[in-house]
Amino acid sequence: MRKSGVNDYNEMVLFTYNTEHLLKKDKVRFYYALKGRDGKSGIVKDYKIDHLGRTVLLVPSKFSSDVRSFFELWECKFNEKEVLIKK
Repeated sequence: MRKSGVNDYNEMVLFTYNTEHLLKKDKVRFYYALKGRDGKSGIVKDYKIDHLGRTVLLVPSKFSSDVRSFFELWECKFNEKEVLIKK
């Protein structure tokens, strides 16, 4: 078995977020911006994000500041952790 090198991993950021503060109509708009609607893609598709769970996103590190800004725009509380994912 060969040793894994740094180049064998992708740098990613794991985001968890909360939308409890949003009104129902705003939650719908938030999810449209996140996932897309009417032929327009949301940030999940645009930034090649893996939507791992209801409030969990795995984001390529080069897009982490854009996703952070997205959550700040929507005033969502969020946490982020830098992770390495084996290719």
